[in-house]
Amino acid sequence: MAMRSLGLLGRRIFCRCGALLAARPRHFAVAATGLAAGLAMFACLGEARAQTLNDRFAGATGKKGPMVVEANSVVYNDQAHSVTAEGDAQIYYQGKVLEADRVTYFKDTGRVLAEGSVKLTDPEGTVTHADKMELTGDFKQGFVDSVRADTKERTHISASRSEKIDADTTVFHKGTYTACPSCAEHPERAPIWRLRAQRVVHKNNEQMLYYEGATFELYGLPIAYFPFLSMADPSVTRQSGFLAPRIFYKSTLGYGVGTPYFWVLAPNMDVTLTPAYLSRQGFLGEIEFRHRLENGYYYIQASGIHQQDDSAFAPQPWGSGNQTNRGEITSQGAIWLSQNWKFGWDVARVSDKWFLNDYGMPNPVLSGNFFRETSSTVYLTGQGDRGYFDLRGFSFQGMANFDYQPQLAAVWPILDYNKAIDIAPEKTFGIGGQITVDANVTSSSASLASYQQVGAISLDNLYGLHPVCVNPLTGKSDYTPGSCLVRGIGGSYTSGTIQLSWQRKYIDPLGEVITPFAFMRANGNYLSYDTSGSATFGTDTIANSYQSNFFTNNNQFMGSVTPGVGIDWRYPILARTPLGSLVVEPIAQVIARPNTQISNTIVNMDAQSLVFDDSNLFEWNKYSGYDRFETGVRANYGAQFTLDMNKNGYLNAMFGQSAQLAGTNSYATPDAANIGLDSGLNTRLSDYVGRVTYTPNSNYTFVAKARFNEANWALDRLDVSGHAHYGPLDLSAQFANYTQQPLIGYVFRREGLQLATRYDVLEHYFVSGNVNFDLSRHYYYPSYLPTAQPVFSIATWGLGMGYNDDCTKLGLYYINQISDMYGNPPVYARNQTILLTLDLRTLGDIKAPISLSPSQIQDGVRYN
Repeated sequence: MAMRSLGLLGRRIFCRCGALLAARPRHFAVAATGLAAGLAMFACLGEARAQTLNDRFAGATGKKGPMVVEANSVVYNDQAHSVTAEGDAQIYYQGKVLEADRVTYFKDTGRVLAEGSVKLTDPEGTVTHADKMELTGDFKQGFVDSVRADTKERTHISASRSEKIDADTTVFHKGTYTACPSCAEHPERAPIWRLRAQRVVHKNNEQMLYYEGATFELYGLPIAYFPFLSMADPSVTRQSGFLAPRIFYKSTLGYGVGTPYFWVLAPNMDVTLTPAYLSRQGFLGEIEFRHRLENGYYYIQASGIHQQDDSAFAPQPWGSGNQTNRGEITSQGAIWLSQNWKFGWDVARVSDKWFLNDYGMPNPVLSGNFFRETSSTVYLTGQGDRGYFDLRGFSFQGMANFDYQPQLAAVWPILDYNKAIDIAPEKTFGIGGQITVDANVTSSSASLASYQQVGAISLDNLYGLHPVCVNPLTGKSDYTPGSCLVRGIGGSYTSGTIQLSWQRKYIDPLGEVITPFAFMRANGNYLSYDTSGSATFGTDTIANSYQSNFFTNNNQFMGSVTPGVGIDWRYPILARTPLGSLVVEPIAQVIARPNTQISNTIVNMDAQSLVFDDSNLFEWNKYSGYDRFETGVRANYGAQFTLDMNKNGYLNAMFGQSAQLAGTNSYATPDAANIGLDSGLNTRLSDYVGRVTYTPNSNYTFVAKARFNEANWALDRLDVSGHAHYGPLDLSAQFANYTQQPLIGYVFRREGLQLATRYDVLEHYFVSGNVNFDLSRHYYYPSYLPTAQPVFSIATWGLGMGYNDDCTKLGLYYINQISDMYGNPPVYARNQTILLTLDLRTLGDIKAPISLSPSQIQDGVRYN
């Protein structure tokens, strides 16, 4: 057999149309003359036969792309008409890399045989390993024995033999597919999960994998059999086809299964159809349409059912009753009109307030399966470097049993505008500083006024659902100030506020930070309450006409202008201590405003949340909205301490108080909702507020906030939270203790304790648990509950366990929570749910919630 050796020393050869382009020696100790001779011989052979090495490997395709061959030696066999690259051979061609101990090209058949530790890498990053690989010269067809392909998406396909039929089709005989890596310590073990099939056909042009006679295995054990199965190529992010099924159970619905179908309409548009069958209620249909635009996106989702068994649900007004056709529709979208302007919407509508909870419908807009209200909004926003504009409207649907839809307001418009402007001192006679403009316009309307009794909440005597005002001594209706609160207007209310403020910060040579400020606030409102609307529940009536007891001015514009000036003083002092760097910063602030006479006839729609703590101690106005504003002269003072202990952590503390120096204390002058009373600010000297934060390192955090009574240092409000991460253990705790505030509807002290933990048993296995204690429940006896309750009454508790790695997430959770239901006296239930979740990377996820029949508790007695 005649063979011509091209030399054992040639390492890299670049060939194009028979011309030698470059050569690089592998062993630099070899004489250059010997290498040159070998390369010249190879070049002459290529020219003599009018076919370069590139031509030989390119086959009959006629493509003349550049090829790079690296090997310890290259041998041409005249008799067999073959060329062999031997010894750590590497061939680079059209973005593909073929590596093997030995690669032989057969001129007559145009095929390539690679043997020994074969590895083929395609331009997309897929790596194929084999013992032996036989391919056409262009690598587009061939056979592979004992093959394993690893894609850039971290998926793995193996087979006893694969056949590359053409550039787009590859068949794997006795193949397996998985997204789980092999165990490094025990590669012989089966992966956590895999699909095993008689044949796996990969259609590259369709980007699909087809399985024939497939078995799903978990830890090597067969779990399910599929005569035929198809799935998108792992590299595909969007592909039409069926998604993982949904499985669930609930006593009112029966057993249910749904099979979503994902349909790609266009590269930027798709729809998901989910028909589901419920053994007790029939067919439930769901559709979701998504569309991405060049400058935004939107989607529309809807679901509905024609119920077979209405009796499964509670009668109205405690449930949907005999309502047969039920459903919901949601939509969300955002359109970027320019770089700074955006128009959008976020809307949700349901046939009844029980539908989402009854059917456990997950909702992207509402984010969860348990709701207290749905909120729909349409908005236009603009964002600049130093300001923003926001115009929107809201509509609400109540989800709680106690919600009565006519009392829920529609709010349109809400306009917020803010702009900060820097002033150059040299252009303003040395004044300088910053001017800020804040503006708000809000208009709301509702069909029926919303009331709440001062002290213990009283519900109507027919359904036990709707708050009413009743004199506890006489048992008769009492809708008068002092006995009743107005939470919402029956009619319409429009308010507008604009505030112009200025401030400038000065730092003197001692390091004192002095910030003088001034502002001018103008407010106007128009109240038009309805006097005719009403609702009657048994002997209890809710009427709009009762509003005349609170508001003497109707259909009349009212307004006020409030100027103010103030100064903020801070003096940070740095000290070095044995523990670390300490910064002590005393803070004092005085704000002077004229007296603005207010009374409980003032409407308060947007400032009904008032919590006095460290976060608003130094605010110019501590109310949460625009309908209320501080009056008179007030001082805020306190100090902040920061200790940086380097490796021992970080400690920060703040403590302070507020005082009414002169004029009317607005917090002691109630509005129609009594906001300000029982707040800790309604006395001349306010309660003391403080905060302590300690973080020894990144694994531990402790935060405590407290409010102490000014007169006797009694603890009026306490929030404590902590988080700890120690090795495999993660623990968090939160405790809250708030004093009673009967003047705004909280008769009993509110206490609660929440604990949550997770423990990683092994590297990928975990257990978790959580419990919420209602520590206030024992206070309800005998006012609300005739049976005494334990101090540590459990409101919610749950347990979980699972497995989590790069390819598999498995979880099993149990949730038990108490919730109000209906009745007079009220009926309570324990909602119990078991949730199984399984997420197989590249295959999809399955969630199976099982709702157990609730056990009811009435008058402290449990029954099923």
